[in-house]
Amino acid sequence: MPLDYEIDSKLKALSPVLDEHGEWFGRVTKRIFFPQDFKGKEKVSVPENFQKWAKEAEGYNFIESVTLNDLKSIFEELHMVATGLTDKAAYTDEPVSLKEYDDFTSLYENFIFKLRRLEHDCAMIDSGLDIESGLRSQRAMEIDIKRELERRARRGNPFTLALARIDNYEEFQDFIDKAQHKQVTGTLGKLIKKCIRSFDDAYRSGEHEFIMSLKHSEAAGGTAAVNRLRSFLVGEKIVIKGEGKEVPLTMSYCVAEPVPGDTLEDLLQNMRSDLDKWDEEGDTALEYHEQSPLQRYIGDGD
Repeated sequence: MPLDYEIDSKLKALSPVLDEHGEWFGRVTKRIFFPQDFKGKEKVSVPENFQKWAKEAEGYNFIESVTLNDLKSIFEELHMVATGLTDKAAYTDEPVSLKEYDDFTSLYENFIFKLRRLEHDCAMIDSGLDIESGLRSQRAMEIDIKRELERRARRGNPFTLALARIDNYEEFQDFIDKAQHKQVTGTLGKLIKKCIRSFDDAYRSGEHEFIMSLKHSEAAGGTAAVNRLRSFLVGEKIVIKGEGKEVPLTMSYCVAEPVPGDTLEDLLQNMRSDLDKWDEEGDTALEYHEQSPLQRYIGDGD
């Protein structure tokens, strides 16, 4: 199933969840404040649409399991609190306190806010934007760069790809928390945007990898963009902190100028493979010029 169809269907499925909970909240509130009008009537039932949606959404990679589990937890707590308050109003003479009501409404508002934010995030993914970095998404990259490769083959328009990858990312994963990860990704996205021209594109192609696509540019243009990024990183002095460690963030780079006949898959595979071989020290820059089929000449990008 295409990703855009999956996202679109999930966005549409969230609307009845939100509508149903809005109606449910009104019914619960009436029973809290006017319990005498509902004596002998059935309890307010738990809305079904969220549970159906959550079950269907478990297998989709554009919704993180942490996000989904958080929503499930709030849903369960919200309805447990609602049941307690409506039972208190219906079966005791003790009124619901202002604090109890405020706690209930805060839970409800938090649940709705998280649903709305998820709806917004899914829309941003579908629009081709990577939310954390502010760059274009991997899915958008696949479409855009394949189009550039077609232009290269058809019209001879040159362009260059520059891959930038965080060094020692596997080590960082052991102690970096989610908030710091988002902050670092956002900072790198801003720095990468400063390295390219207004008509170039930049993408987040993985958790620790970024791609710059430099239009009408030969390999020297990609090398210049990489050197600008290296300079910005030195000035930014990004440090990964956690578990008593402070590790400066560095990146390694590979620049490639595609030729007619190249594919995106082969280009990325070869660029990544070359970095794997050469970036043992970190902060490595590689540049290669290709002669189809993918004969690469590697040099220092400094």
